[in-house]
Amino acid sequence: MAIRRFVCCFSSLAILALITLPSAQAGPYDKEISELQKQIDKINSDVDEIKRDIKAEEQRISDFQNELLEIDETISEIETLINNEDSQLAKHPIKLELIADDYIQVWSSRSEPFQLRRELAIDSYVRNDERMNSVLTQSAQLTDETLRGIRSQILYKALIDETEGRLASVDSKMRVTGERVSEVREEITKARSKQRDYIQLQEDTRARIPTINEQILNIRSGIKTLETEIDNLEVETSQLDGEIERYRLLELTKQWTGLPGNDIRRPALAVKIDNVSIARPQAGINQADVVYEELVEAGLTRLIAIFQTTDSRVVGPVRSARTSDPPLLTGFDRPLFAYSGANRGTRKVVRESDLTDVGYDNSRDSYWRSTSRRAPHNLFTSTERLWELHSDRDEIPKPPFTFRTENAPLHPNAKEATGVFIDFGHAEIDYSWNGSGWERTHNGEPHGDGDGVRVAPTNVVIQFTSYGKSAADLRSPEAITEGSGEVWVFTDGHLIEGEWKRKKDSEPAEITSNGIPIRLTPGNTWVALAKSGTATWR
Repeated sequence: MAIRRFVCCFSSLAILALITLPSAQAGPYDKEISELQKQIDKINSDVDEIKRDIKAEEQRISDFQNELLEIDETISEIETLINNEDSQLAKHPIKLELIADDYIQVWSSRSEPFQLRRELAIDSYVRNDERMNSVLTQSAQLTDETLRGIRSQILYKALIDETEGRLASVDSKMRVTGERVSEVREEITKARSKQRDYIQLQEDTRARIPTINEQILNIRSGIKTLETEIDNLEVETSQLDGEIERYRLLELTKQWTGLPGNDIRRPALAVKIDNVSIARPQAGINQADVVYEELVEAGLTRLIAIFQTTDSRVVGPVRSARTSDPPLLTGFDRPLFAYSGANRGTRKVVRESDLTDVGYDNSRDSYWRSTSRRAPHNLFTSTERLWELHSDRDEIPKPPFTFRTENAPLHPNAKEATGVFIDFGHAEIDYSWNGSGWERTHNGEPHGDGDGVRVAPTNVVIQFTSYGKSAADLRSPEAITEGSGEVWVFTDGHLIEGEWKRKKDSEPAEITSNGIPIRLTPGNTWVALAKSGTATWR
């Protein structure tokens, strides 16, 4: 809990210090930050493209709305035309009525000459005057012999001529009036036809409105989808920004533990520590950044305590190496390797590896034996003495884990857990969450260090590992830490199940869950290289 309070207090200082960092100074997480920034740039580019799409869709809506306005104008114009035709049709009955009146008058005017002609014909017939009949019917030329009653004859002829002329004029007027009626009826027919065409055009134009409105609704729905996509991308950008900020804060923390402070530029130091009952309590195990527990002969285990950020004035008891050690430690950039001898085959493997040998045989002055313990469980060393052997080394090796910042959320796959039990054979290990760390029990006994402090690492990692037989000693199992396998990560009262994968022998394994890196809680970590099926969690 004290560590957490310190981290919390450190956060504000870290942000202030971040502002004052020289811009040209390279950081240990520059690569990760650069990759995250590339993702942000890609998302921003996608957002810009979506915004352009939205603008184009909004322009389509504007075009459709303009089209609706044009449709409204067209409908209004057609309505005017229809009204005009209605007005014209309303006038035609009046025209017909007036023409009918004219026709009646013309017809009436025809009756007078027709009556006169009929009377003359009757008179001629009654008198049986052939000459008058001839005048009436043929208008024949009169001779001197027939000049009797010439006045009557001339009068008859004049009356007949006038009557014929008047009848012809009336008939002509009747024909004209009939033609006018036909013209009006034709106008009515054309007007009604045009009106039907206008009404059909109006209906067709109105029929376009629902389709356009539906297209506008579809476009607006699409715009909402695009806006939602932008919101999601902005959330993702915010998360990536948070990741960048986390890495920048981590640049102000120690890489191997994620705890506040500045890294010390020195190599990793791995010390092989005895773990049988007579060797406990050990020294320095609570100061180590990372402790690996590996299976050795007879179901027992040995510890490899790795120091980088911290020191310990006493570490031990130091024991012999195994062929499992070089392949595991090769991933930490030529670390210093402290051990107390090994058989010939194992010494050959260590010698041929890229480990920096600071073992007892090469650096006896850096070790001493305790008089309070029985050999071979009484050999001890100190981190200061071993680092002094290679004080020229100033590189910071890549850490085996990455860490989250104080308030960063756990992995999405994290689920609550209270502990885990591991059965190595003769070594039965249990870790139980106490609210700030995982209290370790070995074969039913609380595991403490030489200062009486209970072993309770911040993180426990179960790296399920296959074991083969060591070529140096067929009785000795050899951990296969290259390749990939299942991993359980216990951190902050939770379990995250995932996969460990070692892409290069020269680098430590990466741990992920569903492709997402698993980040630990800042602090120290114990790793159990357990066989598959030998652990159960609760």
